Amino acid sequence: MLPPRAKKLPLSLLVFAICSLGLSLETFAGDAYKWSVQYLIDNSRTIFGRPQKVSPRHNRGLAISPDGKYLYAGYHHSFNNSGEVRRIRTDVPDFDRATEALLPGVLGKAITTDDKGRVYICDRAGIYVYDATLEHKMVRIPATACEGVATAREGGQLALYGTDREDGTLSRWLLQESGADVTAATLSGFEGSGVIKVPGAYDLRGMKIDAKGNFWMCDLKGNKVFRMSHNGKDVKSVAVPVPIDVAIDGERVFVTRSTERAISVLDTEMNVIGSLNVPWEELELTPFGNSHNGALGGIVVVPGKGFFVANEAGETANQRSTYGRIDEHSDFVNGKLYRDIFEDDNEPILRATEVETAP
Repeated sequence: MLPPRAKKLPLSLLVFAICSLGLSLETFAGDAYKWSVQYLIDNSRTIFGRPQKVSPRHNRGLAISPDGKYLYAGYHHSFNNSGEVRRIRTDVPDFDRATEALLPGVLGKAITTDDKGRVYICDRAGIYVYDATLEHKMVRIPATACEGVATAREGGQLALYGTDREDGTLSRWLLQESGADVTAATLSGFEGSGVIKVPGAYDLRGMKIDAKGNFWMCDLKGNKVFRMSHNGKDVKSVAVPVPIDVAIDGERVFVTRSTERAISVLDTEMNVIGSLNVPWEELELTPFGNSHNGALGGIVVVPGKGFFVANEAGETANQRSTYGRIDEHSDFVNGKLYRDIFEDDNEPILRATEVETAP
């Protein structure tokens, strides 16, 4: 006889059960996911002719393709003091082979995709639109200090939204499409100007749009997460320390807490219901990162299955690495194989896979 199939319980029921048993939500939240390293920068390897010993670094921006097969990772430290964006396969465990494209010269502090797979990259004073392969630049949309970006199909038209970290505004552009390309962008909406001030916002960063059209925005220095209705009339906020990006999966809202290196879990009514902590020791990563500058940044969900999160300035523990390819830098220590015996690897992208809960 087969054992009963595990099933997922509603979030509200799980929270009630945990509180009734006297368990902490923080413990529950951490135990609800299996963590792994999806991708990192293997310092001993060369990708597309570029050695990785000192760059790229500072992976903050993160997006996922509509089919979930690719990640887009933005690094704001690369060659010539510029950034780069990588297209990474999610089904290939080898970091070299998973890296399918590298776009130099863009910061990528925030990235998103649209329903056709096009990629939107926030750079200095602008948002660049590329095709899914990062080979064809379609258009550059002028912006000021945009570090949060999202797209939505509204009444058949494609809209782009962007936060501004300097003036606390949200902008809306209607995009003109021609075949597979985006050819133009026009500020539109929010009573005509295409720009709305978010009341009380100080330092807006990452954003997402939920199924009801609400805008969720992180205010890093303001230590708040905002939820604003689609028409901009209803604005609410909740206190969250150093929030930098947000992702939404059904009833759950995940907020990365930058240099606190943790993730707050909210419900859609803006109640903080738990916290997720990365099992650093289990993953053989240092919790503080390179020079104690480690952070959790960009986050994207795979609906109902889990999420990916960028560990900006993260690194492997003890100046060694158990990740990457076996090469001349690999050796055994006390019977344990280290892929890099003399130096650490950097900028891990973490994957948290949802664990089913038995009734």
